[in-house]
Amino acid sequence: MLEVIRDGHSIAFAGAGVTFPLGYPTWPKLVDLLAAEVRRLRGEQLESNGQAISVEKVLRDLKGEPLVQAQILKENLKGDYFPLMASLFGPKGGRAASVADLVSLPFKHFLTSNYDPGLEQHHVPSTFESICLHHEESAAQFIFHHSDSGYAKRIVHVHGRYDEPERIILTEGDYGIYVRSPLFDQFWRTLPVAMRLVFFGFSFEDIDLLYGFRRVRMALGGNNQHVESRHFAVMDLADASQESATALKLKMRYGIDPVFYPNPKKDFAEYGNFIAELKRDACGPPLERLGEQIVVEAIAPVQAQPAAQPPAEVVLQAVDRLRQITRENLGRRQTGDLQ
Repeated sequence: MLEVIRDGHSIAFAGAGVTFPLGYPTWPKLVDLLAAEVRRLRGEQLESNGQAISVEKVLRDLKGEPLVQAQILKENLKGDYFPLMASLFGPKGGRAASVADLVSLPFKHFLTSNYDPGLEQHHVPSTFESICLHHEESAAQFIFHHSDSGYAKRIVHVHGRYDEPERIILTEGDYGIYVRSPLFDQFWRTLPVAMRLVFFGFSFEDIDLLYGFRRVRMALGGNNQHVESRHFAVMDLADASQESATALKLKMRYGIDPVFYPNPKKDFAEYGNFIAELKRDACGPPLERLGEQIVVEAIAPVQAQPAAQPPAEVVLQAVDRLRQITRENLGRRQTGDLQ
């Protein structure tokens, strides 16, 4: 995974877990927020597809069906749904170290299923362009030119953004665009084959989004051990005994190799430390800072013996040589074992 990131041509995919530290809701929390607003505006009793159902039943009996839950709640919120989504996922300000570390990694582009502008807020404005997959002209250009050397970094919102809430893909009905839109179909067919992705903060429960990866995996021979891993995923692991089973499932089903970080308390406390370590391993410490440290160490003994201090030009030559050695050593750094 480190070599894929260092290469500078891979693409990061950011799920809800990435911008959660900024205060944006995860899937379960979003369903709860929608349900609370439905209760406030419409009461407990709802209707969907001609059938009566209570908010309590939506939350309890459809707990494992978040797209269906969201569809029912959206239908009953009616016109109030769109401003609510814009409010929930609009700019919040502030910064998170884990997001800042992630965007500093040398990814060529970012894809995200999030509706919020958290990734944009951690980039320098002039260094990227933000687009949505439903912006057909921009999306088509991304499909054809994503690997071009002169094509600037894009942050691609594959499920829409807060500022166009009517285009957000959240519910069972919204996902129909995957089969109605030729561009969406082409994008998800191209993505697993033409790009190399590293997933962050993604739960791997979105089977519609992952269908293209599964399709390619089956086309290439299913569980073929000789097929090179093109994609990786940074994932939490609450139970170490489940590492092999989880890795095998992702590899066999989607052709994705996971890299785990420990999450025994299920609070994702180690995620930030993992991303910081990944940044150090992928990018290395700042060269200037290393040079400054080396300079101090090189001339400190000289300062202790003023009578034997060499000429200034000799010291400068030694410093330059040490900086050159530092650059050479950084170039020879070995891939670390993140697992």
